[in-house]
Amino acid sequence: MQNRAVLSSATIIFQSMNPQRTQTAPTKTAQEYSVKACAPVDLSDAELATCVEIVKDGGAVAMSLEKLQNVRMLAVARKAGMIVGVGAIKRDRPDRAADIARRSGFGFPEETPELGYVAVAPQHRRQGLSYQLVGALLKAMPGGLFATTDDQHMMKTLSGAGFVRHGSKWRGRRGQLSLWLKNIP
Repeated sequence: MQNRAVLSSATIIFQSMNPQRTQTAPTKTAQEYSVKACAPVDLSDAELATCVEIVKDGGAVAMSLEKLQNVRMLAVARKAGMIVGVGAIKRDRPDRAADIARRSGFGFPEETPELGYVAVAPQHRRQGLSYQLVGALLKAMPGGLFATTDDQHMMKTLSGAGFVRHGSKWRGRRGQLSLWLKNIP
């Protein structure tokens, strides 16, 4: 399988090319995804509700429409116009950042924004969308960020995006969480 990303202003088009052999000439089928950063107000209530359901289905965090409406920035992945993935840079929460620093045993500035709510609908996983969602958010909002996760795939995504694991793991809702930082001195 050959994957390629095509950059176009604030939208990233991601195509997964699957060569298929026939008795005549080889053909290719493409599954085209677009990933775009936006503000929560740029989405309709129905689109936000879809994002909430995708995050809930991921099972990592308790999610509500209100939480998603209050993020600083969203990235949404679409296929044929339907939202199939989401990620966010959350609103500033200095108390949460301080709590994460305490739990992990690794200090970082309390004003550091948090990357989170990265989730892809089950039937669209393994297409590289989490990498594309995180990449769109990083492009739209450069600077220092932190993230926490207990998911091995998300750890690979964060590492690939330049995040570095710091501190000790601690008990989360469903597993051992770890702290990931990007561009933090």
